[in-house]
Amino acid sequence: MRKLVVLTMVLALLLSWSVPAHAEGIPQVDRALEWLLTNQQADGGFTSGFSDGSDLGATTEAVLAFAAADANLEGSPSPLAYLEAQLAAGTLSDAAGLSRAVMLAKAQAGNPRAIAGKDLVAALLATQDKATGRFGDSIYAHAYALLALHNAGEPLPADAVELLLDEQQTGGGWAMLGGDEVADTNTTSLAVQALLAAGEEAAAQKAVTYFVGVQNPDGGFPWQNPSPYGTDTDANSTAVVLQALVALGEDPANWAPKGASPVDALLALWDAESGAYNWQLAMPGANVLATAQAVQALSGMTLLDLAAPANPLVVEGAASAPVTADPVPVLPTAGGPAHRGQHGGHLLVLAGALFLGSGLLLRRSRM
Repeated sequence: MRKLVVLTMVLALLLSWSVPAHAEGIPQVDRALEWLLTNQQADGGFTSGFSDGSDLGATTEAVLAFAAADANLEGSPSPLAYLEAQLAAGTLSDAAGLSRAVMLAKAQAGNPRAIAGKDLVAALLATQDKATGRFGDSIYAHAYALLALHNAGEPLPADAVELLLDEQQTGGGWAMLGGDEVADTNTTSLAVQALLAAGEEAAAQKAVTYFVGVQNPDGGFPWQNPSPYGTDTDANSTAVVLQALVALGEDPANWAPKGASPVDALLALWDAESGAYNWQLAMPGANVLATAQAVQALSGMTLLDLAAPANPLVVEGAASAPVTADPVPVLPTAGGPAHRGQHGGHLLVLAGALFLGSGLLLRRSRM
C-alpha cells in the first residue's frame, strides 16, 4: 500500500508541478521544440498528453524548455495568460502548484509577487508547516518549493533547509516520502540543487556517491535502483540528474561508465520521426514531459538560476544525427505561434510522470 501511495504522489507532484543560451547545432532540440508546440492549447497552456486540456505541470516544463533553448513563446494567449487564469479561478493553493506557478512566471519574465493580483511567493511561504518546516507532502515537493523561493529572490527558511539536511540518507540520496524508503533520482536531484541554493555545498556533494551507484551502463538513470518495477533508463530521470550534475560542477563527459554519458543516453531516447523524446526505449511514444525535460538538460539548464549558464552543454556529434525534412509545426488555432529568437532557433517527480506511474502500477499488478 505504501508503494502505491508513493506512485500516486509521483504522478500528482510531477504534473502539479531554469534560462540558458540556445543549444546551437543540436537538431534534436529544435525538432523537440517544434513538436512541443503541437501540444499547446487554445488557452496558452500545454497538455500533458494524457488528459484533455492544459496542465500546470506540463505547461511549466514546456515553458522552461523554450526558455532553456533561448526561444520565445509569443502569441495570444500565452502560457502566462493561462497561469493568470488559473490564479484568478482560485485553483492553486498547494505548495506544489504554487511552486510551479512561481517558476513559470519567472521563465515568462513575469513577477511572481504580482500575478493576477496575487503574491505567489507569500502564498507559497504560507503553505509551510510551522511545526516541521516542510513545504508540501513530500521531500520532492519540499525541495522544489525551496528552488522556487530561491528563484524568486526569497531567503530560504532555515528550518526548511535543516529538514532537507536531516532527510539525506547515508548513501547520499533522498527518498520521495523521506525516512528510510529507497532513495530516488528525481527527489535527490531536486534536493541537491535546493541545498546548493542554500549554500550547503558539502551536503549536496555527498549525492555524487548516490548517483554513481544508480547510473546505468548506457549512461542514463532510472527513477530508483533497486526497484521492483525495473531500472531501465528513462528520459525524465536522466534529464534531472544531468541538471544536478551540472549544478554540482560535474562534467557529464566524465560520467560514461561504459563509454556513454547521460547526454548520450538522452539523445538515444530521441525519436527522429516525431522530433519528440520517448520516456523509455522499451515504451516508445512521443512524451510531453520527457521531451520538455530533455530539452532543458541538453540546453544546459539547472533549476538553480533561471538565467543563461556560464558554460552551457556542448553535445558532441549531435549535428550528424538523422534529421528529417524541416517540419511545419501544427499550431493550435488560438494558441499563437512561437517566434524564435535571433539565432533562428529558439527550460513529486513522468508520463514521463504518467508513463512511470502507469508502467509501475501495471508491473505491480502482474507481480
